[in-house]
Amino acid sequence: MADFDYWKKQKKQPLFPNVDTWQPEQRRFAGKLLIIGGNRGAFFAAAKAMETANKMGVGDVRALLPDSLRGKLPKVPEIYYAKAEASGAFGKSAIQEMLLQTEWAEMVLIVGDLGKNAETSIAFAKYMKLCDKPVFVVRDGVDVLTPDIMNWSMREVPMTVFATMSQLQKMLRTMYYPKVITLSMPMNQLIETLHKFTLSYALTIVTFHEGQIVIAHDGQVISEEIGDTDYTQITLWEGGLQARAAVLSLWNREFTSEQVIARAILKD
Repeated sequence: MADFDYWKKQKKQPLFPNVDTWQPEQRRFAGKLLIIGGNRGAFFAAAKAMETANKMGVGDVRALLPDSLRGKLPKVPEIYYAKAEASGAFGKSAIQEMLLQTEWAEMVLIVGDLGKNAETSIAFAKYMKLCDKPVFVVRDGVDVLTPDIMNWSMREVPMTVFATMSQLQKMLRTMYYPKVITLSMPMNQLIETLHKFTLSYALTIVTFHEGQIVIAHDGQVISEEIGDTDYTQITLWEGGLQARAAVLSLWNREFTSEQVIARAILKD
């Protein structure tokens, strides 16, 4: 396996131990996180992310769900609803509420379970053009946003994408990026591709390949054997890690995104 000066390998000890994992003493400094996700038949990822953020001690957290879920969940003050379209997913009429809640937030996590329909994709394409807060996205949130990636990949506001290799492959293909992602590519080729890609686009990419979690930002790449973490190939995408990374980003604004996420995947 080749080594590059931009590739760091984290073990069980954090590469960036100064990233603070303790809740700020004053709640007003602990951040405001907005979680967006769900459709008529699914809300697990939003619930998992919300639970994780609360356990960590985030200052405030809200979940924005489509109103097709209203009445199916307990009445909780932190859960808000936006208009759903016919299939029970977010529609174009949800954008006003999405932007209203985004104005309140300091960080947004699009946690997925959005479903597959054209109106949802149109709604989120418009939302990303108007959203002025840092965004984390995972699960089918990546699929919903990918058709409009040529627009939001140029955002000046930080954007972190947790993408499987197949999602990453589709993202780069949609962007007509000259390097091809394949599911069987050697690790050193993936590292080099992500190094060059994140030098060209101001995105943070987190993916999983050959038993390793890979994080790339601004040309820097960090890898970690998943066996050295508490995550599995399934739990890696459930929403808990993404919420943890978002909260730690709120608490550690002086660190770069790949440094915070590298710390997030390890135990406190």
